[in-house]
Amino acid sequence: MPSEIVSCIWCNKNIKKHSMTRVKSWRNISSKKYQWIHQLLEQRGTELEVEMIICNKCRTMLYKEKKRRTAASGYVSLLNETEENMINMNINEETNDKLNNLLNLEGFYGDGNDKNYCSLCLKTDTDTVLLSAAERILLFCNHKIYCSSNARRCATRCLEVPMGRFNEPTCLTANQAVLLINDLTHELNRFKLMPLLDENNSLISEEDYQAWTGWSLNQLKEMTSRVTPRMHQSKHRSPFEAICIYWIKLKTNLSFRQIGTLFKIQTIEESIRKRVEDNFHAVARYLYDAFVPFHLGFTHLSRTNAIQHHTAYTETFFGNNLCLIWDGTYIYTNKSEDHKLQQETYSGQKSRHLIKFMSIVLPDGYVLDLIGPFKGKDNDAKISKVRSFVILTYITL
Repeated sequence: MPSEIVSCIWCNKNIKKHSMTRVKSWRNISSKKYQWIHQLLEQRGTELEVEMIICNKCRTMLYKEKKRRTAASGYVSLLNETEENMINMNINEETNDKLNNLLNLEGFYGDGNDKNYCSLCLKTDTDTVLLSAAERILLFCNHKIYCSSNARRCATRCLEVPMGRFNEPTCLTANQAVLLINDLTHELNRFKLMPLLDENNSLISEEDYQAWTGWSLNQLKEMTSRVTPRMHQSKHRSPFEAICIYWIKLKTNLSFRQIGTLFKIQTIEESIRKRVEDNFHAVARYLYDAFVPFHLGFTHLSRTNAIQHHTAYTETFFGNNLCLIWDGTYIYTNKSEDHKLQQETYSGQKSRHLIKFMSIVLPDGYVLDLIGPFKGKDNDAKISKVRSFVILTYITL
């Protein structure tokens, strides 16, 4: 005799009647203790039958709907306490079955559903940007907070220490675990090759840039944008790293080999020092071409603009005529082992070895040009002949 087939009163899913005793997720809801389900069936327009069967999935869904309506309307629940406990047990069993298939990271928090709020302050009504891989790994390692690849933070920094979220235990699917391992591996490899200073490294503070180079991050980026069109591309360093190498050498006077270690120059051991030295001289040339012609020399300022640098004193005596102030300045040097160079750098006036520069300054102190270097034994009269024609032309035009 064929088995009798029965259907779920709500979703019409079929099951063999003799199997219901073995499958705990099906219930016979014909008795009065399931009157709350009978009311929902009648509201749906379903006719009640003498014998009604419902699957656990539909029963759980109806139970949640009942609770929602109870909270909204405030009417007294008709659900039998015993049945409620049974449904809660079934829900917990289903939840536990799902959790058994996940990787539970004990002590870590964050459920990965974090694309709609800031992962640091947990606010939802602010402008946000995506967290970088480095920031996500930092939260994971330092604060034990798991963030997915869609995690975001406030566009403007909100908190240094993220808020706790102890009600969000971390349970990862197999795919999420693979992505997390890949992120950790990639970040470890990146850290191994990461130079001392990097423009996109959020772990480096503004004080670090100031301490090592003497410039802020924005100033270093501005210099980089100026010299990049003149700079050849290299696999050993980026334009930003080249600028940092140059200023670190000037500020700290570390050896080229030491700076090469700090920036992890990827080349053979014998070539590291030469790579950094070549980079230093190249950047010096690029910075000169990018900045000096626009801020120093007779061509960077017109005669009309130069006259505007008059003081009250010079304007009284010289009127609309251009006035320039020439003066020499000294840079003292050590005594050279080269006899000829020692003779040329020795100044009889100062009785010391030095080199000279000639400063050409406007009356209010604006430096128009700087000429040099000249030998220490040369006097100002001899030095002034070098650009006398250019200067006289500039004055009289």
